[in-house]
Amino acid sequence: MTSSKKRFGISIPADVADQLEMTVNSTGSDRSSIVAKALEQYLHEDIHKDVEHSCSGIIICYGVFLLDAIRSEHYFKVVKTTCTVNLSGGQVTVLFVEGSFKDINALRKSIVRKSRKPLITRYIPLYCSLEGRKH
Repeated sequence: MTSSKKRFGISIPADVADQLEMTVNSTGSDRSSIVAKALEQYLHEDIHKDVEHSCSGIIICYGVFLLDAIRSEHYFKVVKTTCTVNLSGGQVTVLFVEGSFKDINALRKSIVRKSRKPLITRYIPLYCSLEGRKH
């Protein structure tokens, strides 16, 4: 089954274009496929900003924070398990979460707020239920 495609022009920063070309050359893929895949991922993650829903995914935290500082919070109930690894570049903690996105997002904000040093977090949704559709 062939999917229909639309062609349009975009402008991106020169350094991003250079990285795209390096990826094309090293992977043997084409620009359109790489950009389409990146947009699909971005749009999948962006769905979380507008509509309340339930989902499961992972919160990746780069930097040091204490899990004990958030254990008493009501939204910690969404955390199913955690894993912390010390790498040469720093500490990485992965929280496996499931529940209301509102609670997951509040947890992520609390982690950043209660960290002692600057902390980078990223939420990666794995499964979402939104108006009867699976994402």
